[in-house]
Amino acid sequence: MTTIILSGVLGYLLGAVPTGVLLGRMARGVDVHQQGSGHTGGLNVVRTAGLWAGVLTAVVDTLLGGAAVAVAKLLTDDPWAVTAAGVMVVVGHNWSVFIRFGGGIGLSSLAGALLSHSPTAAVAALVALALFWFLLVRALRVHRARATILAMIMMGPLLWALGLPPAGILLGILGGAVVILKTLPDWNRPYG
Repeated sequence: MTTIILSGVLGYLLGAVPTGVLLGRMARGVDVHQQGSGHTGGLNVVRTAGLWAGVLTAVVDTLLGGAAVAVAKLLTDDPWAVTAAGVMVVVGHNWSVFIRFGGGIGLSSLAGALLSHSPTAAVAALVALALFWFLLVRALRVHRARATILAMIMMGPLLWALGLPPAGILLGILGGAVVILKTLPDWNRPYG
């Protein structure tokens, strides 16, 4: 139980690093909370601070997600502690204590956690979900937030079909649920 708590706290603190806020300020002197969607993730940083700041935000957030799981794996062989680190890195990204509990949606953090947990299966799952999302948005004209929610609903069954162990599937389900929770307020947000 102690390793689960410690792994969760470590994951939260790594996820709470406000990469988008820092890079938005450095690149263009903008507060990403006040512009665009108000989220701190890569897409809003692209919109408000430029392409390279946004790409770097997504990369660093992905690395932080992966680092949370990798460090938890080094600290313990308890798969549930590793899952806790992966889920909490997404929670930390979405509700960062360092920026008054604001944050992003958590997609990059979740991707990094899954890639660190089970690289081969995660690549397959992420490619399949990205294609599914793209089909919904481009071909079927589904709102981007709704497409994200639908993709996250597919996460658990997809990871199960790819043969992940229960702890890995739970990471995808709970991490996806955190993404859904943060995406719901954007259900009707206009995108221009």
